[in-house]
Amino acid sequence: MNDSDLTIKAREIARCLTYNDSKIESETKHILREMAHRIDSKDIRVHKKKDGFLLVNGIGSARFMTFSETLMYKFFKVIPSKI
Repeated sequence: MNDSDLTIKAREIARCLTYNDSKIESETKHILREMAHRIDSKDIRVHKKKDGFLLVNGIGSARFMTFSETLMYKFFKVIPSKI
């Protein structure tokens, strides 16, 4: 199971829970949603565009690679850890 599948499953489980019933259920829902958000923010994809390489995380934040990041990606296939 990859990261995107894991976050989808966590969000599906959290969708079944509610904040109103019990404290344990509300804390579980909060933790599952926070976990999915953190994993999505670390799941970075690289898209080649005509202007350069575009970094997109699972949440949807995006930016283009800097010159030094582009060199590291082309020669060593190193993807930056933050967007």
